[in-house]
Amino acid sequence: MNKLCVAIALLSIFGPCAHAEQSVAPDARTAVRVSNRDINRFVCPGAMQDMIYSKEKDISGHFSKHDAFIKFKIKKIGTSREYATEDNELFLVCDGNVYNIIAQPVDIPSTTVRLTPPVGNAFKKNVAMFKNMPLEKQALRIIRQAYRDQYPSSYKITAAAARQVVIRADLEVRLKQYVDVEGVGLRLKRYDIRSVASATITVAETDFLHSRISPSLLAIAVEDHTLGPNETTRLFVVEKKEDV
Repeated sequence: MNKLCVAIALLSIFGPCAHAEQSVAPDARTAVRVSNRDINRFVCPGAMQDMIYSKEKDISGHFSKHDAFIKFKIKKIGTSREYATEDNELFLVCDGNVYNIIAQPVDIPSTTVRLTPPVGNAFKKNVAMFKNMPLEKQALRIIRQAYRDQYPSSYKITAAAARQVVIRADLEVRLKQYVDVEGVGLRLKRYDIRSVASATITVAETDFLHSRISPSLLAIAVEDHTLGPNETTRLFVVEKKEDV
């Protein structure tokens, strides 16, 4: 298979999120980690139709169009603040499906949780999205979505075990995330890269054209090509899933 090496320049690139994006499937009781101090967002692939939770609990929320928002109440005791620690159960009705969520408040920034459609619907949406699009353009679209960290809800996003991959002596490369486009047969891998050099170094896409990065590589892009000591960047790899 010919390898396609792609470097993408975008006018506006969003930085990487500090916490992995979470997703929830319908009709399954699912625990998610959310901020105990900031507003948290739940994204529906269709219309958000209802939101049910106990008003007696230390939580408030509302929904509008495709989103629902929840925030844990902060108690003021004298000059100090007390943040929520107890889990709260809520139900979201999204696009005709019910999502049973256990919101676990922890000390993290605001987080986004994606409500994924039933598997059959995800397949159909992905196929329709990439219909009649050449393979190279499919790969480029997924990489652009990865740069912005904005994926359709029909994609399956999974955190990786952060295993280290040896590529260069002056780089620490760790696999962080899988993004599967089911029904299309494509997968994006996100790697986090950190310079362990004592001086400024240059990083190129060609450094990562290796089977340890992907055995079936279609496209590859590095976010920042120049790294100072201990600076980080992201590597995006699109590959063909051989099992599809």
